Amino acid sequence: MAKTWKGSAAERAWRNGYRPLDQGVWLPPDAFHSGGDKVAFMSGHLDLATRLPAPAPDGQRTAVRWPDGSKVALPLLSARQVFDGLVRGEAGCEGPDCDRRLRVTGAKAATHTLMTSRGRATVPVWEFTIEGYAQPFVYAAVASGKPPEGSQADRPAPEIKGLAAGVSWNGISSDGLVLKTRVAHGTCVDVLPGRVYETGNAVVLVGRVGPWKVPGGGACDAALRMTPAQFRLSHPLGDRTVLDATTGDPLALQALDR
Repeated sequence: MAKTWKGSAAERAWRNGYRPLDQGVWLPPDAFHSGGDKVAFMSGHLDLATRLPAPAPDGQRTAVRWPDGSKVALPLLSARQVFDGLVRGEAGCEGPDCDRRLRVTGAKAATHTLMTSRGRATVPVWEFTIEGYAQPFVYAAVASGKPPEGSQADRPAPEIKGLAAGVSWNGISSDGLVLKTRVAHGTCVDVLPGRVYETGNAVVLVGRVGPWKVPGGGACDAALRMTPAQFRLSHPLGDRTVLDATTGDPLALQALDR
């Protein structure tokens, strides 16, 4: 896994491209005023009560920028494209609140920051004003795209006894030697000490769980648990990429509330 990551298209995109780790959607703090409003919004029941900004010329690109001055040029999504994406699921609603509709009364261009594989970046956004809400509903004006297909996609699933369902990385010690994580697992297994495989450019985290222990007279539910765990490295992480042994995907440092 570590060998196929080095020099792959996926690694180049992770280090040099635009790989957002956020949804690119920012709702106002008071969303939503009622259950009906939430149903209307999630169902795409939006009525356009304003003129949207004119679309940019075909093929126009815009820049995503990082604090170090680096940038990537990407196709700009028009306000119409973003709005059409919001209303596309209009038919999928059931229940007493399906008659509720929301009025979009304004739309303007702005910028916002989001977390990417290269750190926090500034991206162009569209801010939509919805009647009754003091602050806008904000959407990224660039498409995130799909991760490039590389050698990771063709890699066979690892055969590791007790491999956990996945690992999320949410902290690192001041000396860079200990990665703080949460390990995903089922209800009836315990989290075991994890293992680390290290190379010069990658660190693979192998989360591990013990055998099933079904409680007497009970049953295991289908809930996915997240248990804190630490992984100790042989030398500081530096700029090496952290990979999940379950999927082969790179892991970005994220806050616990993400």
